[in-house]
Amino acid sequence: MVEVAGMYVTSLSRTILDMAATAKFMEAVVMADFALHVDRFGRQSPLATREVLEAAWERAMPLRAHSRTRAVLAFAETQADSPLESVSRVNMRLIGAPRPRLQVPHYDSQGFIGECDFTWESYGQVAEADGDKKYLDPEFRGGRTAEQVLLDEKKREDRLRALPRGVTRWPWSVGIDAVALRQKLVRAGLPTGQKW
Repeated sequence: MVEVAGMYVTSLSRTILDMAATAKFMEAVVMADFALHVDRFGRQSPLATREVLEAAWERAMPLRAHSRTRAVLAFAETQADSPLESVSRVNMRLIGAPRPRLQVPHYDSQGFIGECDFTWESYGQVAEADGDKKYLDPEFRGGRTAEQVLLDEKKREDRLRALPRGVTRWPWSVGIDAVALRQKLVRAGLPTGQKW
């Protein structure tokens, strides 16, 4: 237990374990990914480390649903940048898409293009899971207009395609829907039915 604003609550690591034991796998992964997220730009430290969560798991034994909790911790990633990326990964596993690498930097003769949410090198494919905030919320636009964000994304995508890379994008409505995501990935040339 920890004290927050005069109230005793469970610690972050214990809360993640409890959610992993009781919530749906997807919801628990979103929480664990958020806690483990490593800001590549150094603006903030992760809320927890894998070692901290593993130690909390060991201390909590015997833990209800211990193997399920263990599965959530094993699946959680430090490079997932958003809940949309987390739910997309869970559905990729569900449909048996190849396991992607997250936030891989891409370069061309002009230099750094950017990091893609998902990369499948052996299939020559990258994907972006983009929510509306990236384009519409001023906080996420870095001082640019929505039109400039769209233009910048178009130029970035053109450079990725010239590598050559197939580029696929999807919104929340596709990432959260395993059937829709499967259709999107199959159209991009990725197989399904693989075991993670």
